[in-house]
Amino acid sequence: MHQTRTTHALTIPRPDRDEVARGGLVELTALDDLLSSLDDSDWRQPTACGWTVHEVVAHLLGQHLETARPWTIGGRIRAARRRFPGLSALDAHNALQVATFSPLSDVELRTRLARVGPRAVRMRRRTPGFIRRQPSERYFPGEPLVEPELAYVMDVLSNRDTWMHRLEIARATGRPFRGGDDGVVAQVVRDLAQEWTGPPLVLELTEPDGLWRLGDGEPAARVWTSAIDYLWHLSGRPGEPHLEGDPAAVEALLAARVVF
Repeated sequence: MHQTRTTHALTIPRPDRDEVARGGLVELTALDDLLSSLDDSDWRQPTACGWTVHEVVAHLLGQHLETARPWTIGGRIRAARRRFPGLSALDAHNALQVATFSPLSDVELRTRLARVGPRAVRMRRRTPGFIRRQPSERYFPGEPLVEPELAYVMDVLSNRDTWMHRLEIARATGRPFRGGDDGVVAQVVRDLAQEWTGPPLVLELTEPDGLWRLGDGEPAARVWTSAIDYLWHLSGRPGEPHLEGDPAAVEALLAARVVF
């Protein structure tokens, strides 16, 4: 462990705009490196979210295109509701992205994402405060977040979404999961702490390393686990991570979920 001092997870600061932009570019570079290693059959592999690798990249392209052109988002959400009336606003929006961009070839998806991704990162960084303060439920009702403003979506969830889908692609294709935005894990732990109702404990994560306190009061337990495996579990994806420590604390950690 590189981190020896335990820090309460609620004290983890939210990233500023420059940190978010740096993390976003790091994630896009790591994603493009991963995609460049795939062969034709890899793009057809199913991932843990139910989409193929090709469809996951179609979704990511849609996300970044809309972020780069924020004036299009309202119309896309309305179109998604009309096309997929049986889905929630968020699920319909994602489904429309996949339907719109899946007809592109694998190479076209990767090329367009590499081109538009940095523009989306720059646009998020420049988004004015009056937009960042808008409630996210205005766009996606019924999707409560730990922080209700669009700034949370831009500064926290955007890079987290790319990180998790990159992990999905790596696992679906048997590729290594390398590097990325170091802040993603810490922000997930902060979200976990904001809604934590379990016993006070110390959570020790590895690869990347972190040592965090959850809950109020003197920690009654300590739990060890892989950061990547635990974030996978927190997102609701199938598979149970290996956690070691006090059984009650382990049970509480396994029951927790965080929005991805």
